[in-house]
Amino acid sequence: MVARLAVFDIDNTLLARNKQLLRSTITSIQKLKQQKINVAIATGRNLRLARPIIKALDLQDFILCNGSAAFAHKQQVHQQTLSQANVAALVQAADDQQVDMIFESLDGLHAHTQPSQSTLQVLHDFRAPLPDYAPDYYLKHPIYQAMMFYRPEVAAKLPHADEFSFVRFAQNGVDVIPRVGSKAEGVAKLAAQLHVDGKDIVAFGDNDNDREMLRSAGIGIAMGNAEPAIQACANLTTTDCDHDGIQNGLKAIGWI
Repeated sequence: MVARLAVFDIDNTLLARNKQLLRSTITSIQKLKQQKINVAIATGRNLRLARPIIKALDLQDFILCNGSAAFAHKQQVHQQTLSQANVAALVQAADDQQVDMIFESLDGLHAHTQPSQSTLQVLHDFRAPLPDYAPDYYLKHPIYQAMMFYRPEVAAKLPHADEFSFVRFAQNGVDVIPRVGSKAEGVAKLAAQLHVDGKDIVAFGDNDNDREMLRSAGIGIAMGNAEPAIQACANLTTTDCDHDGIQNGLKAIGWI
């Protein structure tokens, strides 16, 4: 039997807009498992934030922090963190521009600043827990990614080190990740561990941080709620996350 891998973004992909799993999505994941198809998530969330989905779907494989960490059979097989020197320069610029910044470890969120009301609203919208206040956390611990909270016009006032990618996930929210740490990189590391060829991978996503993953997968499927530019990165587009997008996409390619 040829090994296959199905990879899913979480927010507005696996989860509907109300942050719940549709019954059709749960049933579809069960059908994949019954066929011995490997099932994984690839998310911007860290382990703490992804754990409810991992538990709900009983997953063994997961890609976290936008690809900066990958786990196969619940064992970490890949790690890519941000360099302390470039993070320090970004912190200084963020302080100068009064930009909120939150650091992510695998199991927590650590605020460099006391979050503003607009930052708290973004966290609330994504059902993220309040971070602990630890302004010097980045000096003492590995950082998988950072979140910064600013509108697009502020971007030109911040340093953009070559090793970082800045991926906007909300109107006021930006993920800072290693340039080599995309979801596509994490999927590749996981697939190697599972002995899955690239052509036997299907990936579902809806947002900017899914672009590389959709392009690199054997079959990239964009959600119907994805912007046209994201849909253009995929082989096909399914229905949206509120209308059985996972089930319909998997049926369209004959995986269920």
